[in-house]
Amino acid sequence: MMKVKFIEILSYTITLITLCPYVVVSYLPESTITASLFVLMYFINPVYCVMIGIFASKDVKNNLIYIFLPAIVFIVSYSIIFKLLELGFIFYGLVYLIISVIALLIALYIKKRRENLYS
Repeated sequence: MMKVKFIEILSYTITLITLCPYVVVSYLPESTITASLFVLMYFINPVYCVMIGIFASKDVKNNLIYIFLPAIVFIVSYSIIFKLLELGFIFYGLVYLIISVIALLIALYIKKRRENLYS
C-alpha cells in the first residue's frame, strides 16, 4: 500500500478548501459567487470530509490528525478570505469535523465487520 504523506493531504486540503473559494470570490461574477460557495460548502467539502474519514480509517494510529485538517483549514481560510471570524465559519468547521469522524467510525465498523465475516 502506498504511503501518503502529511504534506500531500495538507496540500490537497488547502487547495480544495482555500484556493477554490478564493478563486470563486476573486474571479467569478457577483451573481454566481453565492451559488458557487453554496456548492463548495454543502457538497464538495462534505464529500472531501468523508473521503478524509475513510482514508484515516486505513491506519487510525498514524492518520487520525487528517480528520482535523478540513475543519481547521476551513475556519482559517474562510476567515482570511472574508476578513472576519464569524461564528458560522466555526460552526461549519465543526460540522466538517463531525462528518469526518462519522465517516471514520463507519469505515472502521465496516472494516471490523468484514474481518469478522471472513475469519
